[in-house]
Amino acid sequence: MSAPQYPSIERIAELQQFVADFSRINRAPELIDTNRLENDIDHSYGLALTCWYLAPKIAPQLSLEKMFKYALAHDVVEIHAGDTFVFAPADEQASKAEREAAALVQLYADWPDFEDMVDSAKGYMDKVDEEAKFVKAVDKILPLIVIELGEGAGFWNRHKITLDMERQNKVTIKVSDIVAPYYEQILDWLEGRGHMYEATSD
Repeated sequence: MSAPQYPSIERIAELQQFVADFSRINRAPELIDTNRLENDIDHSYGLALTCWYLAPKIAPQLSLEKMFKYALAHDVVEIHAGDTFVFAPADEQASKAEREAAALVQLYADWPDFEDMVDSAKGYMDKVDEEAKFVKAVDKILPLIVIELGEGAGFWNRHKITLDMERQNKVTIKVSDIVAPYYEQILDWLEGRGHMYEATSD
């Protein structure tokens, strides 16, 4: 058995700088009850915790270790590519895949000694297994809950997001057959709360 290869304190410090930089990537929704925007650290932790809660109940056959890796790494490309709001302008949406592919290349260059992190980000993007699909689907549910419990109507109205828009967008939840039953539930929940933008209100 080979001796452990201890990374230097400098390299561990660089990882902490990476975490700090990741926390500066703000997302569109406000974090519930904080009066500040959710950042990528908040979101990634929330995703990992929610998958941990759900998986033993609805998918005990799947690997939690894989899910944790996908959840924690799924947005690290945004260190270089930035966050792209799902209802961003068309040109920003069109460049998303290219920006994120370039970010992966840069991350492999930045972290040759932590390829597992970058591999997990790529595996998530490529939906390489059921664990990646599970995390991807849960990732599409959480922002709806965060927005609704946070700004709610203020956010939906400001961005003019209707329930029909969410219905069309949230088909991505169906990427996982396991998580798919939440598809109609989340839409029904939003409809029942009655805060979504109504196009006829203009």
